[in-house]
Amino acid sequence: MKTKNRILICMIASILLLTGCGSFDELNTDSTRLTDVNPGTLLNPVLYGMATYNWNRYDDFAFPLLQSKVLTSSSTGVGWYYLSDAAGDGTWTTYYKWLNNIKKMEEESVALNLPNYHAVAITLRSWIYQLLVDSFGDIPMSEASSGDEGVYTPKFDTQKEVYTALINDLDSANNIFNTASGLKYNTGGELLYSTDATLTSGVSTGILKWKKFCNSLRMRVLLRVLNVDGFDAQTKLVEMINNPTKYPVFASNDDAALLYVSGVSPLLAPLTRSSDFTSYTYLSDFFVSNLQSWNDPRLAIFATKATNNGVKSYVGMPSGYSVVPSGSYSQPNVSLAIAPMKLTLMNYAEVELIKAELAQRGIITESAQTHYQNGVSAAITQWGGVVPSTYFSNTSVAYDGSLSRIMLQKFYALFFCDCQAWYELNRTGYPVLPRGSGIPTGNSMPYRYKYPAVMQRTNLKNYQAAKANMGGDDFSIKLIWQK
Repeated sequence: MKTKNRILICMIASILLLTGCGSFDELNTDSTRLTDVNPGTLLNPVLYGMATYNWNRYDDFAFPLLQSKVLTSSSTGVGWYYLSDAAGDGTWTTYYKWLNNIKKMEEESVALNLPNYHAVAITLRSWIYQLLVDSFGDIPMSEASSGDEGVYTPKFDTQKEVYTALINDLDSANNIFNTASGLKYNTGGELLYSTDATLTSGVSTGILKWKKFCNSLRMRVLLRVLNVDGFDAQTKLVEMINNPTKYPVFASNDDAALLYVSGVSPLLAPLTRSSDFTSYTYLSDFFVSNLQSWNDPRLAIFATKATNNGVKSYVGMPSGYSVVPSGSYSQPNVSLAIAPMKLTLMNYAEVELIKAELAQRGIITESAQTHYQNGVSAAITQWGGVVPSTYFSNTSVAYDGSLSRIMLQKFYALFFCDCQAWYELNRTGYPVLPRGSGIPTGNSMPYRYKYPAVMQRTNLKNYQAAKANMGGDDFSIKLIWQK
């Protein structure tokens, strides 16, 4: 009897073991993780990851650096031009991380013969490299993201090589886009333009907007090197503007690259705690006073009122102070940090103000005033504001024929658009920012980030070559397009 029981137990155990072995693959499969990779699965993480990082980069770096946000928790931050050598480390690491994903996206799109995914990948790749070269100068590009090929110490491409590649690559992407087809794998629509396979009267409206984003970005890159020898940027810009059928660009806020986040997981707001947005934080006198003098509807959207002697009003705090000013001052409106919200990759206002600058410089024959007013109006309505009927009658707002007037409005148009306002300030010298009495004599506006220390150690030979080519690795090193 005992022998029979032992045999029965062994048989049952064997059956369970065999059954269990057969289901191991199923048991060990994480249903929340992707099992197949296609260009569509790679697109949304790049968009969300880049957009949220750039929002935070504006908030913690560009906002105070540009004398617009003032902190009272410290007087040794970037608002006083104290910069850590590691100020650009997160930018470098984050951007190259997403470039790895984009490279895989591009490879898959080519292998599967999906031109629109290929063009989208080129557009996003060019966008990120534009941010990198504008931030650092010479950067790895042609050999970057090549670890799978055994390239662990990529060479640095010169700024001229990078900008040339960006201009040519975006032109190629423009030609690759096929508006008679959509995005096959994004059945629920991708995050930026909700593009799927749907066609309206034979046209993918989403792909047309991606194409406009591509060309608008190319205009930005060409403007960056407008006065640099060897690019013939003026001719290329005139060609684009004179041929909108071949080179469509943003024509309204509806076209703009504004990524909507609902606030519902996984599309959460960039800032985990919205209270951090206003903690020990105030808007500067420079930032507030301009909007006040313009009677600008964005003031109520961007700022809160302060109460002094029982009276509520908008009051900006002096930036770069030596001693914390007394009194009550306006803070950033916390609603700016709360989802639902739209995160700016590139907006329509920037395109119109690019055209305004080109007209002001006499490069195109169109009306600078018209483009200026279009751009300013778009910058207001993008945030939900309504342009007052008398807005442009105000002498402090009306187009006066100067580049400084265009760039001051562009400064506000680039609100929370990564570090574009920083780049444009370094390109044109406008707007002229105040310099508080607490800013030490030796401290000044940086022209670039320093290269990350870990990259210097792991890619020393190529780092030293880039450093020699640029004339150093300091915040004071000017890029090829800077004043």
